[in-house]
Amino acid sequence: MVVKIDDRYAILLGRDAQYPAPIAFTLAHEIGHVSLGHLQKNDAFIDMEDPAEASESDKEEREADQFSLQLLTGQAEPDIQTNIDSFGALQLAKAVLDVGPTRGIEPGTLALCLAYRTSKWPVANASLKHIYEAAKPVWQEVNSIANKELNWSALGEDASDYLHAVMAIPNE
Repeated sequence: MVVKIDDRYAILLGRDAQYPAPIAFTLAHEIGHVSLGHLQKNDAFIDMEDPAEASESDKEEREADQFSLQLLTGQAEPDIQTNIDSFGALQLAKAVLDVGPTRGIEPGTLALCLAYRTSKWPVANASLKHIYEAAKPVWQEVNSIANKELNWSALGEDASDYLHAVMAIPNE
């Protein structure tokens, strides 16, 4: 979800993942809604489905998807193809680990781009455990970065206390 208060925006993630690629896509998608002006008429934009796996999308959702793909891969509609029709998670992981760095695309993101193009989500999602060294709750890393970037002194004491609690960050 993206919310707008006056001329400021906040992205609130109501989901987590064990690997960074799905969260990177979701964050980039929500940044797309802000950058593309989708909140001009409303103060909030809520995606009820995972943007990467949404079955139906309107014009603004497709635009946010394209923004996300452009940001993460350099192309709004990356032409990701395989040389075989049937492949397993380990094969996909090996391929994206080889090809991703040469294309300047993070391997997990590349695997999900293939799923986005082919709807082979189970294989792509299973490949993530072979791409990354270990599963971990990504929310901790996201909140750690947010903690460093937020201007805590600009928030009132109540808002600061609440945000620290919601983000599971100690209030120093």
